[in-house]
Amino acid sequence: MIDRHGTATTLLALFLAAALPAVACAAAAAPAGTDASAADPQKKKKSSDEKNPQYQYEMGAIALRYGLTDEAVRYGQQAVSLDPDHLDGWKLLGLAYYTKGEFVLAADAYGKAAAIKPGDGELQRNLGLALAEIGEAGRAEEALKKAFAADGNAETAFFLGKLYYGAGRHEEALEYALQSIRKDGKSPKAYNLKGVVLNQLGRHAEAAGSFQAGLVLAPEDIGLQVNLGIAYINSNQPAKAKPVLEAVLPKITDEVLKKRIVEYLGSIKDDPK
Repeated sequence: MIDRHGTATTLLALFLAAALPAVACAAAAAPAGTDASAADPQKKKKSSDEKNPQYQYEMGAIALRYGLTDEAVRYGQQAVSLDPDHLDGWKLLGLAYYTKGEFVLAADAYGKAAAIKPGDGELQRNLGLALAEIGEAGRAEEALKKAFAADGNAETAFFLGKLYYGAGRHEEALEYALQSIRKDGKSPKAYNLKGVVLNQLGRHAEAAGSFQAGLVLAPEDIGLQVNLGIAYINSNQPAKAKPVLEAVLPKITDEVLKKRIVEYLGSIKDDPK
């Protein structure tokens, strides 16, 4: 049984998957009007392409776009072997490794790219996300702060807030959640982060308000619905919590989470008030 007057844990605090921006490139143009008489020039062009790091990068970007991550890695490695300072090659490798879940290699590639162009906010953000995945919280914070200083991006503010939340630094997490919302008021995940942090700070009614704001933007978001129900429990509003949790229960596929929601609903039903 759950004590209605106690503090419930926010079950779906944050979804940690971070989407990195796709690599943009211009596809290699096919030569027009080629015929058998052009065989020798074509061979020379192919040989030249194989030694061109930009061509290797472009081929890798196309491969990555079609989900061929191993091919993308091969082309990226070729690009940086031809030119160790080829920025796009390192960016391609970072994204390909991140997509494969090889976060140590992704962090190394993004680190090399950031060394070439240290003032690039997107690069610093991607480096920070890769470092966070391998538990390098201090270095991740440093990279994300550099990213935010460079471009003040709402996504960067969100990820900084999430990093601080994970470290138990709730006041700092709230600051960056608010920064993210100020810069992008249409981000449900930013409102979710704000609500989760407020819940941890014991400001449960405010947390409920933040989850409600997120649900205006994403009405079907299961995490926001669950968190809103729990915020109502924490703020001693079981009559509001019950319909929210009853409505979301059939949508939940995770059995552990479903069991917890049933327990919460049981505590509400058994409450004499």
